[in-house]
Amino acid sequence: MKKKTLALLILFSCTAALAIKITDDIISRLGMQAQNAQWHIMRNLIGRYDTGPMEQGVEDGPSNSIYMQMQSFQLPRATLLASVISGDKSGAAKELCEYVKKYVNSEEFAAEYVKLREEAMPLTDRGMSLTSLKRNSEVHRINIKNYPNDTKYVAEQQQQLDENEKRVAALTDAAKKPFPGKEQWEKMYPADPALIVKKRLQEYIQLVATVDFSAKLTGSGRKQTFINPAYEKKSLKWKAIYRAGKEVNDAVTAFVKEWLKGEIISATKTKMTAQVSTPPPATVKTTPAAPATAQNGNTNTGTNPTTNPVAEQPTATPAPKQKKSLFNKIKEKTNAVIGN
Repeated sequence: MKKKTLALLILFSCTAALAIKITDDIISRLGMQAQNAQWHIMRNLIGRYDTGPMEQGVEDGPSNSIYMQMQSFQLPRATLLASVISGDKSGAAKELCEYVKKYVNSEEFAAEYVKLREEAMPLTDRGMSLTSLKRNSEVHRINIKNYPNDTKYVAEQQQQLDENEKRVAALTDAAKKPFPGKEQWEKMYPADPALIVKKRLQEYIQLVATVDFSAKLTGSGRKQTFINPAYEKKSLKWKAIYRAGKEVNDAVTAFVKEWLKGEIISATKTKMTAQVSTPPPATVKTTPAAPATAQNGNTNTGTNPTTNPVAEQPTATPAPKQKKSLFNKIKEKTNAVIGN
């Protein structure tokens, strides 16, 4: 066990939900990108690294294996961690807490949480999540806006947009009714993310109280193990807290206890720096499938069946039409062969 892994500990571990106030400086000092840091905070907070609709029964599976633990908890890589922990450890830990709380209270966090919650809903339309359908509609709107004078193309895009919006409305309506997996989904992704944040903070307080920071190790480098065999069986989160050390955890514990005394997530949202925005996923230009009203049915979207309105494979998100120069438009219409 390497003590060197310091504070990334709680930042992205069980507390996966710590803190606010400061600048993004602590993230750059750790040699990390803000986008990557936030990506880990969100997923450690939710407790799920899988993407797409949730599979039924996953939560009831074995959770003591390393593989299963890593599906809900992972530490990001901080290339400059050593230089940070060689200084004021407790100060760095507090900054990390402040950063996480700032993100949790941001507009970016709120928007990302809604998106991930919709994507995880085990109810889809022909294999497409609600988020994917909304993304399709946005692409059609962009195409319509970019080509106001191409009446034929605009008409085609408008028709596809109208059809896609019907699918969005049908799936949204279906989601309000009972469906297999809904209870599990709402438990992991509550409508109010403050519930999850509070739960993770409380879990940290309970877990840190069980960690023996005086535990002895044997071996060297990455081959170190606990002398007490019982500690070797502890969870990845327990070991991450141990590696961070007592000094760091004392600072984090004090911060978390204060956070729990007040408002978990403020109604007034902050805004992160511009570099933090999440870029849209890559898209592939396709023609959206014909619309269909969402209705109950089953289909396989992974290794296990999930409930879907229409049993079909997902339709790829269309990409915005690329604008053509006047020269290229003439070239296409006349079938001219132009050399370089």
